Amino acid sequence: MRITYYIIVSLLVGQLSDAQTVSDFTRLVSSDLNGSARYTSMAGAFGALGGDLTAISFNPASSSVFLHSELGLSANYKNKLTESVYLNSKATYENDDIGLDHFGGVFVFNNNNEESPWSRISMGINFHKVIQYDQNAKIKGQNSTGIDQYFLYYADGLAFENLPLYDDETTSEVYQILGEEQGFAAQQAFLGYQGYIIDPEYLQDENTFYESNVKYQNINHQVDIVNKGWHRKTSLNISGLYKNLLHLGMNVNFHKIFLNHSQTLFETNQDQNSPTYNINFYDELVTFGNGISTQIGAILKLKNIRLGATYDSPQWITLADETKQSISAFHYEEGLNVKEEIKPNITNFYEEYQLKIPSKTTLSFAYLFGKKGLISIDYSNQNLSNSSYKDQFGSNYLNEVSQEIKSRFDSVNTLKVGGEFRFKDISLRAGFLNQNAYQRKSTSNNTAITLGLGLDFGSSSFSLSLVNFEQSKDYELYSEGLTDVYALNQNLTQFTVSYNFKL
Repeated sequence: MRITYYIIVSLLVGQLSDAQTVSDFTRLVSSDLNGSARYTSMAGAFGALGGDLTAISFNPASSSVFLHSELGLSANYKNKLTESVYLNSKATYENDDIGLDHFGGVFVFNNNNEESPWSRISMGINFHKVIQYDQNAKIKGQNSTGIDQYFLYYADGLAFENLPLYDDETTSEVYQILGEEQGFAAQQAFLGYQGYIIDPEYLQDENTFYESNVKYQNINHQVDIVNKGWHRKTSLNISGLYKNLLHLGMNVNFHKIFLNHSQTLFETNQDQNSPTYNINFYDELVTFGNGISTQIGAILKLKNIRLGATYDSPQWITLADETKQSISAFHYEEGLNVKEEIKPNITNFYEEYQLKIPSKTTLSFAYLFGKKGLISIDYSNQNLSNSSYKDQFGSNYLNEVSQEIKSRFDSVNTLKVGGEFRFKDISLRAGFLNQNAYQRKSTSNNTAITLGLGLDFGSSSFSLSLVNFEQSKDYELYSEGLTDVYALNQNLTQFTVSYNFKL
């Protein structure tokens, strides 16, 4: 019946629905404590200090604090221990990562004209990894709700004539056509029916009501989650020192995002008389993003005191999604146990859309103890509830996700405190970071304790840092049907090495 549509729908580009959920938004707005070893060893409290390459990405006035042109790079090793909490059950998973975290340079131009109020102009470029998404997690627990509710939700209201396979049709062809012609919901209903998880109440083409083909009381869930990818920010910077008193700067930032989130649900412990049992559902979302933002910043010098202020404009990110899915389950057929596997091997491509991440304001204070050391404090505020999705078609779905974000997220307030003690050419550093639980149902703050060591060789410097960062975030298993929340509590141990040299 659908064969006549093949040529027509194959010309369509994109899906009629969108893949992003509030859980995906949580991942996209997350950040780590990355950058140079000096920056990370002081918990990133550099808003009033400057003179560090990573600090350029946070206060653009930082570059004119440099006295000489400088280049530097940083690499780190990360160990992530992730504890999942799902319906009072806990599981842990550990993984490691090594990578180049930061690279940057600043070029300083001193002005010898004593009549000019601008004694120094600096230009810089900084490549900074906002977050490395790589994370594996296992979730285990017993639930009274199964994945059948997910498929029933999407099947509700869909005519049954869309779900069977007719003569000469394959699951791949029908899955693709349903996605292009009717959207994401129809594809989910198709997987549920072909996997023997749901059935129509009446075997009639016009039927729009469905029932579960799975029987259970308390069902066991095991979910394997694999996240890969990164959010990188490239900052183009210009800054100047005015009357040897005020550093002023501006950044134009270019954002690039790659996030691959895959989730495999294995559901067992169905009733012995359940027609369908041992369900395995695989879902993968790949998100590509490119965006832009700007920053303006200032650092005021008052004897031994430094005052800093930075305004980050909203980030305007253009995103595009791809999804892949498959499902398998056992069912009884004429007294035999049959494993049904539905693998469409189809990649769904979605129309581009925009994510607006709201502006952020940072106020900073530092006190310098001459050449012996310093202490620095940063406080920033960003109201994540003002984030929003939209596309050129005025998608109702994206509007609904934006409303959910508004109801589930609060302002994120971040406090950073850092200190440095210098003994000749050796620097000892430490810091602390505290960030409130900005998801309204979460109660755990994100905290970091940092330590570091620096060696100054005159024309170059070498730094080490050690970071222990504890973060907690809540996610939903699925956006509809099976919406139980699980928490991922991550304990990150990060070791960073940096080398800088003056030009």
